[in-house]
Amino acid sequence: MAADVGPGGLAVLTAAALAVALVVLYTVRLGAPPWPSAPRARRALLAALPDRVEGEILELGSAWGGLALDLAARYPDRRVVAVELSPIPWAVSRLRALAGRAGNLEARRADLHRVDLSRAGLIVCYLHRDAMARLAARLRAEAPHGCVVVSNTFGLGDWTPVARHPVGDAFGTTILVYRVPESLPATQA
Repeated sequence: MAADVGPGGLAVLTAAALAVALVVLYTVRLGAPPWPSAPRARRALLAALPDRVEGEILELGSAWGGLALDLAARYPDRRVVAVELSPIPWAVSRLRALAGRAGNLEARRADLHRVDLSRAGLIVCYLHRDAMARLAARLRAEAPHGCVVVSNTFGLGDWTPVARHPVGDAFGTTILVYRVPESLPATQA
């Protein structure tokens, strides 16, 4: 026999069910869950970041916002934009940014494939293979020359990383570091 949860409890259960349904819907729509980096991978990723960054810092597919908070703390003089399309992880990320009083962190609900890359000095991501392939083409066309791209696990297609940092976990996770190359002249493209 189910216990009487009352109107307040029913509202909480309904909200929780709606939140779970939205996360599942967006997981299917985007082709990947809002999965945060494992602690060991996150530490390796943070260790692979450059000491200085010129330009904005973008975390593409920021999920729940934990890494974005780390980025905002690490680079207090840089604007950090955490980009997430799934509404529940984005809302949590936004609340975490407000609670953490990270004045240089913006949690933006947007499609990472449509966000402006032209002012980026550092792009951090943990995206699936197809999303990385789409991102590679945009980076060549839109990101500034020299912009650093740090990826957890998945590479940028035919790009050659400037550094690889094996995490040493059971999954064989590697943090990949790239630099956006100079654009080819139109006659060579």
